[in-house]
Amino acid sequence: MLLDDGTILRSQQLDQRFTARCNRIKWSRSFHDNDCGGPPASRLLLADEDTIHIYDLSDLEWHAVINGASSNSGKFIDVDFGYTADEVVVSSDFGLRTTIWSLLTSRGTEIKDPKFPTGGLCFRPRSGHLAVLTRETIKDVVMVLSPGTRGAESSFAPATIDAQGLKWSTDGKWLATWENASMGFAVLIYTATGNLFATYHGDHDVNTPGLGVRTVEWDPSGKYLLVEDHNNQIHLLSAQTFNNVAILKHSTVIDSTKATIWQEQIDTARTRSYLATVPPACPPSQTSLSNEATISPGINHISFNSNGTLLASRSDNTPTTVWIWDLVSLTLYAVLIHHSHVKSLQWNPQDVECLLIHCAMKSPIVHLWNMSWGAPRILPVSLTRPGGRIETSWLHTARSELATSIIMFGNAHNYALRNILDADDEDEPVDEVTNLSLSNLGPEDMFDEGHSMDLSPIKLSHDHFGMVTEEAEELEDTFDYRRHLAAVG
Repeated sequence: MLLDDGTILRSQQLDQRFTARCNRIKWSRSFHDNDCGGPPASRLLLADEDTIHIYDLSDLEWHAVINGASSNSGKFIDVDFGYTADEVVVSSDFGLRTTIWSLLTSRGTEIKDPKFPTGGLCFRPRSGHLAVLTRETIKDVVMVLSPGTRGAESSFAPATIDAQGLKWSTDGKWLATWENASMGFAVLIYTATGNLFATYHGDHDVNTPGLGVRTVEWDPSGKYLLVEDHNNQIHLLSAQTFNNVAILKHSTVIDSTKATIWQEQIDTARTRSYLATVPPACPPSQTSLSNEATISPGINHISFNSNGTLLASRSDNTPTTVWIWDLVSLTLYAVLIHHSHVKSLQWNPQDVECLLIHCAMKSPIVHLWNMSWGAPRILPVSLTRPGGRIETSWLHTARSELATSIIMFGNAHNYALRNILDADDEDEPVDEVTNLSLSNLGPEDMFDEGHSMDLSPIKLSHDHFGMVTEEAEELEDTFDYRRHLAAVG
């Protein structure tokens, strides 16, 4: 485990049998600490199919082990930290149950019949309440669990036939759920205690069959609820009234005169660059790029910058195209058309105007867009052993001088840390920071090697889902004032 300056903070030798089976490694990202404006807790989770090890960088003597983490329900298919770094959420195979393990009480809270094995869970900002979408019989049920104890605080049945997920608003006042696309276009907004506040059907006739909502997202600023549909549109709803403010359309012909259109070009020397294109422009469609008979329509990926002023989106109908929207003026700002499918869109955590675009390519290449640049940039990255599945992301670091410029890029064999170009120096070559090969490492060497330590792991026991306790924090109700007014009257 390394610090920003490359010094080793902790080196821990792991059991060789465990490392041979280990297939998950995750850092904690504490919602509670982030809500309070502090740094996230520095804990590291390692897991195989049934055992979880957690290490704490701030306490080198602390080490927790969870044996049988899936509660005797077979293998688990997903594991991650919960609202804080003091709890771990484990989803078992076949969606039988979800277990929340507390590293403070050494106990587990079991949630039976979660509707989705790896989804349907949503932590409430600021308070830490957990909303869970369950379905034991033929009816959807939303359970709200209290923070800390994870006891059952409340539950309600949403007015849905087949709900597809839950999303808390940025301020924690509202809980959104949406109907299965085949059941029509419907987004339902509830208060924290389960009172239905609003329903949004778009411009669709509720009695007319057709594909509906794909998913919903709240913007970081808390101003909008975005509804992504299967008709290549994003509906912007006011987070106060839930009325439609604007519709962002992803058309097959781009004729906007306000947006800058960039198209990726490859010259005879195989050098890639962006070239400005005069509208109208016609990005490649999924039909022209694929021979498959079935095509999944609709918006499949959106990404907000940190202050919610810019939005990047990608539609399955035009999978090589990135759309960048100005959420202040509610207009299309830029369009980038590529040669390959766009896999991910990641805004820089510090520079709100810089976007990392990862395309599905065999060559290690990074695409970057910045509002302050004259043109987007395409940067080749040198890997010792190229090939295979490539992943890339921004390097999250507390050092402000590095937070805006470092990209981690790699595959199963090696990875590299790259310092991107300075915005004012377009001709300077990319500065390589680190290039580490993993090809010659055995299973026991895939993690940091060092001296063994005499640690005392806490052994976690398990209990079943409990009732409300006196320690549970009561949810405030958005309609609470109505009950008081009714009592007075």
